[in-house]
Amino acid sequence: METVINGIACTYNIFGEKAVLLCPPHPEMGGSRFDVRIMRISEELNDAGITTLAFDYRKPFRDGVGEVEDAIACLRFLRERFESVAVVGYSFGSVVASNLLEANSLVLISPLRKINSIGLKNSETPKLVIVAKHDQIIPYEESVEIASWLNPPRRVVEVETDHFYTGKYDFLARTVREFLE
Repeated sequence: METVINGIACTYNIFGEKAVLLCPPHPEMGGSRFDVRIMRISEELNDAGITTLAFDYRKPFRDGVGEVEDAIACLRFLRERFESVAVVGYSFGSVVASNLLEANSLVLISPLRKINSIGLKNSETPKLVIVAKHDQIIPYEESVEIASWLNPPRRVVEVETDHFYTGKYDFLARTVREFLE
């Protein structure tokens, strides 16, 4: 179902008692709620009976800070309706996701330390960190350092793929579902 939350265009698929907010990649690099990885994860979670909300960051681009504000508005929308809300972010979206302090759990896919005016936030929130071993944007060694820097509880999954998870969409979606179930 298409909806708008505080001027933010969203796709809201209602299933079950749990909810997941999906934070897309960088909007200036084509990232949107229709990103193939975000959509595949949403489909997998919906099939498992989990509600999803994917959104587009409002324009113009606000250097990361405004995009975190958009995600907070969407998280509040879900928190008003669901007791348990997880947040999933891919690339830029993982940095956005880490800034959402009210999440019950986090999935950070190819997280970066910093991008634009926002940095990756550390927390005690249970988290899954997914690292691409052949990432063209975040070198593997840096990804491992980032994952190690994050506080437990955390689970780290390394995937034999590139930054775009080419050929691994189903594996990525299943891994996220298994962590959030």
